Amino acid sequence: MVDRNQTLWTLLVLFTLVLIIASGSKLYPTVRGYEKVKSRAARTKFGTDSQLESEIEYLENRLKDRSEYRFALDNEPMRLTNVLFLTDQYGRRSSRNRGRIRVSAVILGISETRAIINYKDANFTVSVGDSIDKFVVSWIDTEEVVLTGAEKEYHYPVVTSAIDDQSDRPEKKRRSN
Repeated sequence: MVDRNQTLWTLLVLFTLVLIIASGSKLYPTVRGYEKVKSRAARTKFGTDSQLESEIEYLENRLKDRSEYRFALDNEPMRLTNVLFLTDQYGRRSSRNRGRIRVSAVILGISETRAIINYKDANFTVSVGDSIDKFVVSWIDTEEVVLTGAEKEYHYPVVTSAIDDQSDRPEKKRRSN
């Protein structure tokens, strides 16, 4: 039994030595190449030439200038009202523009006709000759209100009609200029 154990241990040690020699012979060229790369890296001088430095400086300045740009979109693409149109009770489009003049109603009176105008989310009751912002009311009718401003006439239709039956409607007054 002693001879068998001694033989197994001898074979195991020889097999291990053969594997170590084979691994060393495979790794030796890799280690030698690594040493060459290391020596070349030690000899290399890092630095830049003036042309490259000036180009890098130019690109960095452009990047800095571009980062200061601020973009403002006229039509916001993610705004839901750009896709869906809201309507009033008569099926006409409602405006989302707060600065727009909108005639809500016309009040027919005995002495004078008045109009209710919505402008910048505020309601104004006006008659002929009154002014809203830079506009002067020059005509009020059951169908439209005419505003004059900057030597130009603007016609605004009445959003809701007080008269539903067309047969009872009085004749439209014509204005004279």
